[in-house]
Amino acid sequence: MSRNTEIYIFNREIASKVLYNDLTDKKLYRKTFEDFINERKTEIGKSYEQILNIVKEDINRISPVELFELIYYLNEELVYGKHYEEFQVNRDVRNSIYSKYGITLLYELPGTTTCYSYMFQYGNFTHYYPIKEIKTDEDEQGQNIDAKDFLRFNDYIILLMNRILSSGINEYYKDSENYLNEFEKNILTEISLEYHDDDKFLNLIEEEFNDIKSNFEHKKNTDSPIINTIYRADSILSKSIEMKQKINPEKNTRIVIVDSY
Repeated sequence: MSRNTEIYIFNREIASKVLYNDLTDKKLYRKTFEDFINERKTEIGKSYEQILNIVKEDINRISPVELFELIYYLNEELVYGKHYEEFQVNRDVRNSIYSKYGITLLYELPGTTTCYSYMFQYGNFTHYYPIKEIKTDEDEQGQNIDAKDFLRFNDYIILLMNRILSSGINEYYKDSENYLNEFEKNILTEISLEYHDDDKFLNLIEEEFNDIKSNFEHKKNTDSPIINTIYRADSILSKSIEMKQKINPEKNTRIVIVDSY
């Protein structure tokens, strides 16, 4: 089964002014947002007024399902509609469109296997460190979580991916110096110092690494979230360090993970 996972932060002020205005009474290309939502209301159970009110008041409170619909609309109208030819030449057009409306796509996980590997680790982490989420439905896919909680999970990911890569278990990274530049090494050092006396946190990382290593030795040729964590560790590590630099928890108060499959 295919899976798509994307991680977003927001600028509340820009969304409240620019995005709200464009969603209220105009066609971005072919149809208005109201028409788009009304066509999908039976399927998603959300109303135009609900989503519009959240964008107006505080987009940080948007649910993953509501954000999915909003991004779906922007993509259909602008990315794959009005600006499609430009997007074919320059993929950054999409990020520019989102940014105009106060939306930042931090990480679009590349492919189903990476999505399963990353969210497997989210589930593992939140088992030991429960995170309160904003959801309109208990069965809703995706998460809206406090940025500080996400950054703690992100630190876990950074340290775990580094543990995997530095172990040499991935034959493509036998030399532990190959996968980090000097800037990334400095960030890693800062995180390691922050948690150096947090035994619970460090033990969780070591236990997870040992479990991954054990599974890898016995199931190396299988396609599973654990095994794929090893092969995707370098890209996950790099993007996680990048996200750590982009998130200001005082300004970007919430993180939304849109996780659809």
